[in-house]
Amino acid sequence: MRLKELREEKKLSQWDVAHGIQTGQTNIGRWEREEVQPAADAIIKLADFFGVSTDYLLGRSDDFGNVSIKNAAPVFSPEKVELLALFDKMTPAQKVRFVGYGEGLIGIKAALRGSDR
Repeated sequence: MRLKELREEKKLSQWDVAHGIQTGQTNIGRWEREEVQPAADAIIKLADFFGVSTDYLLGRSDDFGNVSIKNAAPVFSPEKVELLALFDKMTPAQKVRFVGYGEGLIGIKAALRGSDR
């Protein structure tokens, strides 16, 4: 694990890191000495705190991997990409009709969605 390396590179104390991820300073020391492994949620907090991927933090990658999975763009099928492209070209009135048509096709009633249409 690259915890100590990252902490020292940022000129942070163990207390700074512990405070930043809401854990005890003792935990940081034990993780740095590899006496125990942090839980998955702590690994995620550490990666977010340092702005690196969990793989980089764990030494599984030489790349900083700054892409956050929770913020990554979703992967769409070609059909969804085509639908979104068509939707973007529509006027506001066409969009309302399009959504209404789609709801009708699959049997969704606007009232069930809390809409006032």
